[in-house]
Amino acid sequence: MADYAEEQMMEVEALESIYMDDFTKIQDSPVVVKVHIVPNQDGENNHVALSLTCTLPETYPEAAPAIDIILEKGLSDRQEKEIRALLDSQVEENMGMAMIYTISEAIREYLVENNREGNDGSEYQEMLRRMESKQKKEDTAAAAAQAKLDEENASVTTKSNEGTPVTVESFNAWKAKFDAEMMSKVAGKTGVSTEKRLTGRQLWTSGAAKEDTTTEADDGDEDAEDDEDYVDENEDDDGN
Repeated sequence: MADYAEEQMMEVEALESIYMDDFTKIQDSPVVVKVHIVPNQDGENNHVALSLTCTLPETYPEAAPAIDIILEKGLSDRQEKEIRALLDSQVEENMGMAMIYTISEAIREYLVENNREGNDGSEYQEMLRRMESKQKKEDTAAAAAQAKLDEENASVTTKSNEGTPVTVESFNAWKAKFDAEMMSKVAGKTGVSTEKRLTGRQLWTSGAAKEDTTTEADDGDEDAEDDEDYVDENEDDDGN
C-alpha cells in the first residue's frame, strides 16, 4: 500500500526549497499549500500575478488535488478561464505523479506570454494579445522553415563535397587510362612509335635485317651493271 502521507510531505519540502517566500503551507491535514506565481521570480517587470491554493486529498497523487485560482494583478476574467483550462489539462496529464510544481510552471509560462503593462482585460488589450500571439506563431513557423532549409542546404553541400569514394580498383583503372592517354600524347608529338624498339639481334632473327641486306645487294648489282655499260661505251669511242 502506498504511503501517500510520506509522498505528500516530500513534495511539500521540495516546493518549499524551490519557491521559498512564494510558497506557504496553510495546513497539515488535509495538506493545503499556496504558491504565488509571477512571470519573473526576481521580482522585476511583473505586470501580472496570481496564486494557486492547492488542497491535497488523502490519496493524492492518485486522486486529483482541488486547486483554486486567485487573480492578483493584471489578469482578466477571460484569462482566468484560459488558466483554468490549462490547469485542468495539466492535472489530467499528470495523474499518479507529484504535480504541483508541473502545474505551477505551466501557469508561469502562460503569465510570461501575457506579461504586459496596463493589461486591464479590455477589448483593446485583448486585441493586442491576439496580435502578439499571432506574431509569435508566425515567427516560430518562419524559424522552423528556415532551419529546415538550412539543414537541406547543408546536406546537399556535404554530399557534393564527399564526391565518389576512391577504391583500389577504381584507382588502378584510372591510372591505366591516364598512362594510355599520356603515351598517346607523347607519340603524337614526337612521331615515335610507343611500341618497344627492337635490337639489332631481334631484327636479324625476325628477318627484317635480311630484307634490308637483300635490298642493298640488289642496289649494288644495279650499280655494277651501270659501271660496265659506261666502260664499254668509252672503249668504243676510243676505237673510233
